[in-house]
Amino acid sequence: MPYRILTDVKLPDFQDRPQKEGDILRTAEDLFMQFGYKRVTVEEICREAKVSKVTFYKYFPNKFALLEDYMATRLKLGMDVFDRIRAADTGIQEKMQAMVAMKESAVSHFTPVFMHSLLSADKAIMSLMNRWNEMSMEAMRQFFADAQAKGEIHPDYSVDFLLHVWMVLGADARSEAMMAMYGDDMVKLSRDFMNFLFYGTSGPPMKG
Repeated sequence: MPYRILTDVKLPDFQDRPQKEGDILRTAEDLFMQFGYKRVTVEEICREAKVSKVTFYKYFPNKFALLEDYMATRLKLGMDVFDRIRAADTGIQEKMQAMVAMKESAVSHFTPVFMHSLLSADKAIMSLMNRWNEMSMEAMRQFFADAQAKGEIHPDYSVDFLLHVWMVLGADARSEAMMAMYGDDMVKLSRDFMNFLFYGTSGPPMKG
């Protein structure tokens, strides 16, 4: 079931943008994943994308705006998949498995060097990440509330409590210390995080 939910998910390739704008975004993505956000310059992006700085600034006022555009596209993809999982005609166990698979797919795309560069970034980027986190939190609140209304989450649990646990675990999972503990294996870290949240210490059901 989780794979049927996720089968037609495509990574954004920016084919809906003007050609040079798409080239800039794809090039920036490649450079960010190799070297991290902070080390990459506008000049390097322009050189690799074979565009002039005039063209770059036609689409993006600065490197931060480029990052914001790129991450917003990634976030929209994630929210679209999340909404599909929420709406799927299946039980919470299958939805949880799909969410674990979705999370693993998302984090496997981001390299450790890119994630480290965001975690140690300036206030503007941290503010941006906090806004993305707030959107994720609201989506999870609705997910928990829907599941509880269907009797799939025990009625004695407070949705606010579940959301708080999600927030605290999520913040810890994004920390430098946690990434170091996992040797930058973000897929394993993400899998453990999601499985612990959804299944507790008993873990996910064994595959038959």
